[in-house]
Amino acid sequence: MKPVHRNWGARDIVGGNSALDLVNTVSGWKSDPEDWVPDIADFLVWARTSGVLGERERDAAARYAKESPAAAERVLASVKELRFALWNLVTALQHHRPVAPIDLSVLDEWRRRLALSEEVIVRRSTIHVEIKPDISPLELPGLRLAAAALSLLRSFPAARVKTCPAHDCGWKFVDQSKNRSRRWCDMAVCGNLAKTRQYRARTR
Repeated sequence: MKPVHRNWGARDIVGGNSALDLVNTVSGWKSDPEDWVPDIADFLVWARTSGVLGERERDAAARYAKESPAAAERVLASVKELRFALWNLVTALQHHRPVAPIDLSVLDEWRRRLALSEEVIVRRSTIHVEIKPDISPLELPGLRLAAAALSLLRSFPAARVKTCPAHDCGWKFVDQSKNRSRRWCDMAVCGNLAKTRQYRARTR
């Protein structure tokens, strides 16, 4: 998988769920895949851009990564394993196909890890389940992504989760349009590019 250093912006966050946005850190899954978070620095920039981490959390995670690069590499490798499993799981569920046990085992390991990191607290007379405050900032994005993935997959909206049909894209997103008519991850990018290619093909 080819590493690409991406200048992340809000335009790149199109999944409608942070777990799908994680999947979308790879472009061209089925053709010539590019990894848009090739290192921990790129991943933390993405995590901040996508809202998985706050600014202070991102800065704290970056400091931890600098102090312990080996731990940072392990965290990134584990998140990328989750990313690959999610691509497979979401694709299988979209097309009503059997899911691979190895992908389920990856998700289940993250479920266990998340459960061990959470605690029950009371705030304003209401019970909340939150990640413990002493969890390393480096671990936070993976845990939050696992929580988002479990939430999405428990009630998977198969009719609304789509894959961008652009040849070099393959990003996934939740179609929130009333008539489920959204086709592209981003009409201004993949949609217009496809229209341009179709026009050129017609005029040859």
